[in-house]
Amino acid sequence: MRLFHFLKMVAETALAKLDLAIHINPRKQGGLYLVDYLDCQIDICDKLSFFPKQNDIEIVCNNPNVPTNEDNFVYKAAILLKEMVGRDNLRAKIVLKKQIPVKAGFGGGSSDGAAALRGLCRLWNIKLSKGQIRTIAKSLGKDFFYSYYGGLAEVSSQGKNYSLKRIDALLPQFWLVVLVPKRQKPSTGWIYQHLKAEKLGKNAQKMKILKKAILAGDGEQILANLHNDFEDAGFQFFPQIDKMKRDLEVLGAKRSIMAGAGLSVVGFFDKKTEADQAQKKLALKYQQAVSAQIR
Repeated sequence: MRLFHFLKMVAETALAKLDLAIHINPRKQGGLYLVDYLDCQIDICDKLSFFPKQNDIEIVCNNPNVPTNEDNFVYKAAILLKEMVGRDNLRAKIVLKKQIPVKAGFGGGSSDGAAALRGLCRLWNIKLSKGQIRTIAKSLGKDFFYSYYGGLAEVSSQGKNYSLKRIDALLPQFWLVVLVPKRQKPSTGWIYQHLKAEKLGKNAQKMKILKKAILAGDGEQILANLHNDFEDAGFQFFPQIDKMKRDLEVLGAKRSIMAGAGLSVVGFFDKKTEADQAQKKLALKYQQAVSAQIR
């Protein structure tokens, strides 16, 4: 690992994450579920700018609901990086422009943390090994690990050990509408606590078919095999999830799926005109209704 002279300013983009599949094994390892994900990114994004600074790590954000202290993944990534290189004198001002919905299932905070690690490595001229990135990911989680690399990939989680396997394929063009309800979910930890073991592990075959469909470019089979094992718990406690799915499907969505651990829902449309019309009709009904595409 080497340190060089500072750059003046660095910019990074943090893309929203979309789980096309979340398969939770009912067995646990070290008290944690074994989880397989099939992830991609969509073009809703946050923008981060990094500036050298004489004192401290300072975060400035345009969204007042986003913390700018040690609870922010950007701050956590900065501190972990400083500890990794053993240089407490490293400082930066980080300007975060939020567009990814907050606490909505798109991994926005984790993606910001991953962008911060990339940006600060450039600002401070630090090169990290894959092993060092994995070590940081053990503190910041699976979504951080995935977002650091991004792209279409299968991600496995065994406790706090993560692995990522890229899928060498392009998804068919789907037009997306993202619905964010006015109510935010409890923590992802709360969702895990309310999973029912007897309902888990049922979608292993769907995961296999989904991967084959992606490689074959079979849009119909891709949509048929989207799945999210968090949805059962979501439906049980938050009936608005089912309402959002029905609203999207009535307006032409071929399929809809809860985003991550919720509570947002993503609808998949074949035509841009249908997606745009749905977005306009639902914009006043929900906290947010956003058109998007898979990157």
